[in-house]
Amino acid sequence: MVVSPIDTGLLILYMVGMVGIGYWGYQKSETLDDYLVAGRNIPLWMYVPVMSAVILGGAATVGGGSLGYESGISGAWLVITLGIGTVALGLLISTNLANLKAYSLGEVLERRFDKYSGTIGAMIAGIYALTIATTQTIAVGKVLSVLFGFEQSTMILLAGAIIIAYTALGGMLTVTMTDFVQWCIMTIGIFFIALPLGLDSVGGVSGLMTELEPSYFDVTAIGVNTIIGYFLLYVLGIMIGQDIWQRVFTANSAETARKGNIAAGVYAIVYGLTTAFLGMIALVVLPSLGDSELALPRLILEIVPVGFSGIILAGFVSAMMSTADSALLASSTLFTSDIYKRFINPDASDAKYSSVSRGLIIVLGGIMTYAAIEIGSVVLALTIAYDLLTGCIFVPIFGAFFWKRATWQGALSSICVSAAVVVAMLIRAGSSSNLPIMYGLLSSLLVFVPVSLVSGPPAREKLERWVRTLDSSASLD
Repeated sequence: MVVSPIDTGLLILYMVGMVGIGYWGYQKSETLDDYLVAGRNIPLWMYVPVMSAVILGGAATVGGGSLGYESGISGAWLVITLGIGTVALGLLISTNLANLKAYSLGEVLERRFDKYSGTIGAMIAGIYALTIATTQTIAVGKVLSVLFGFEQSTMILLAGAIIIAYTALGGMLTVTMTDFVQWCIMTIGIFFIALPLGLDSVGGVSGLMTELEPSYFDVTAIGVNTIIGYFLLYVLGIMIGQDIWQRVFTANSAETARKGNIAAGVYAIVYGLTTAFLGMIALVVLPSLGDSELALPRLILEIVPVGFSGIILAGFVSAMMSTADSALLASSTLFTSDIYKRFINPDASDAKYSSVSRGLIIVLGGIMTYAAIEIGSVVLALTIAYDLLTGCIFVPIFGAFFWKRATWQGALSSICVSAAVVVAMLIRAGSSSNLPIMYGLLSSLLVFVPVSLVSGPPAREKLERWVRTLDSSASLD
């Protein structure tokens, strides 16, 4: 398939622009708050797009289109559950998170429990965030390989270098600006260009229904067990991801965080249905693809006029980069705030912490890029990430917010035991099984509750500080 130089030029221009925004962010990031949480000053009109951009990356675009190509409209469940989880985050804990004014998940665990729970939780969340960044880098590499015609591994290397560059330069200020631009591009590209032209190419919805088997329009065709697995992984996992929490910490108020998360979740659900639908269109237009994760980029090159296809492919790359940069910054923040700051250099200046975070972004970005080349599959890497995160720390985190009887002994033992169980089940049952997440959650709960009851009650003074921080109107009674 011949790719127009115009499309290629548009995408190159876009990627250069991202690095340019990174340099702007470098000049504007004057404090640690600027670098890690964009000054905690993001208004609602910007918060909704940037939160949407964080949750809708390669899984929603390349992965969602791939599942639509393979399973029809039921392939949308992966992204739908991400949206449901984001709505639940808004309804359940986003107000409390915003009031904490923290930097990291580990810091939250430390405030409620102890520094060891915070550290181990941060390490698990850091590995999760790095794996999320890896999935997005794989997805970007797939799209670039279609456009430029180079090997996927070469394009992953290029994508990794660009993501590392602009994220390290400007931190969350840069990530916020690039995510806003990326959301605009992907929204226009998916909803206003790709979907209308895709429907036109197959004769509308009626034409698509004529071409495909009825099973492609069955919302449960992907399998009930798979849908349950998505709920366990993504509804629960999206509520406790550092990349998501760090975006919540940027909101200018608790109300912005609450309303913004609900709106972003609804947007994600609509986006997921749309990408699955585009995957179904790709099956009609391109029935013999060897790699279903290439369905959407190849569809765009097939049906969209020159110039417009470059815009849409830039939108695909935008969706993936917007999640990759947030996840990479999240991983760096966890290791900086919860390991370096806590154990290595607790009295360093904000400038020193910013420098360390930049250095870690470069190191972790190198690991991200290498892992992306080795793994090569978006959905596989995403599943492993959420197995680790949800199975290991969901129970103690929600216990911190909703069970005043919870203790640090219960949290620490729960995290350690469930981490061992999840890893063991991943080795035994594989990443395609629901067993790692199910056994992880069950073992976490079975350890957390009895150990808390036996070791408690928690120190009243610390619990009182925690409750006052969450909500000035709350009480222990």
